[in-house]
Amino acid sequence: MTKVSSVKQPRKRRRLTMARKREMMGFVYLLPWLLGFGLFFVRPLVDIVMYAFSVVELGLGEINLTFVGLDNFRHLFTVDPFFNQLIITLAYPALVMVFIVVIFSLLAAMLIDGKFPGRSIVRTIFFIPIIMGANIAAANLVGYDDATSELMTNVGFGGFGGGFFIRTLAMVGLPVGLTGFVDQAIAGIFDVLSQAGVPVLIFLAGLQAIPSSLYEVAKIEGATPYESFWKVTLPMISPMILLSTVYTVIDLFTRHEANVGGSNIVFFDRVHSIGFEAGTNFGVASAMVLVYIVACLVVIGVVTYFMSKMVFYYD
Repeated sequence: MTKVSSVKQPRKRRRLTMARKREMMGFVYLLPWLLGFGLFFVRPLVDIVMYAFSVVELGLGEINLTFVGLDNFRHLFTVDPFFNQLIITLAYPALVMVFIVVIFSLLAAMLIDGKFPGRSIVRTIFFIPIIMGANIAAANLVGYDDATSELMTNVGFGGFGGGFFIRTLAMVGLPVGLTGFVDQAIAGIFDVLSQAGVPVLIFLAGLQAIPSSLYEVAKIEGATPYESFWKVTLPMISPMILLSTVYTVIDLFTRHEANVGGSNIVFFDRVHSIGFEAGTNFGVASAMVLVYIVACLVVIGVVTYFMSKMVFYYD
């Protein structure tokens, strides 16, 4: 019998597809956030859920929990005279501010994406309020000298042109609701600037990722710049609009200093007062925080559901 020697065939190395490489890179970029969330946020979140369904009593070096079910939530919705009003007044100003921030971010990204002399200087000036913070930028841009303080005391911020602009809109016959909307946007311009930093970067990346061939084809077909924006630019950056909207909603709901009609600041102060001042009722305060988180998730879910139907993905 002849013995056939077995020759080991070299193993073929599996090559990763481009889609798989992108998934792995996405996970690598998310890994620091996942580690931070797991180390610093999971435990407090679990504690909040436990406290929300319990009566919390502080002992000497220990925390005693007595399970009470939905009593804390029942207290919020039926006994607390301010909670229902705070929850209701949180939604409308937040959605209005989200609309303002997203539209402003898109326009700003289109402006600074254009090719013109001094583009780097314009980008630097635009990002000053984002880097310095809204309060510092407002102090430096508006000024705290004697003349400015006197002017602002007598005629308010409208003395710098905002009031004249609103009166002009009213004189041309625009509805009162629309002029009030514009007035709110002008009054909160520094808050809009501080919250538009990340959305502008998202839109800027989306605009730069649009293939130039699409605009060339649209130009050959005789499309005007206005038509190119609605037929090419807007559909191509629709995923960025969804991402920026979700990010802005989360940012507005989680900023203590955010100017969402002042409602979220009042809400957080109310939580602090109940939890640490008015009898240190940690159970009710935790229930308020849990309701706040659920409300935020509901708003994000609704926005994502409706906007995802209008998103166009280019392959």
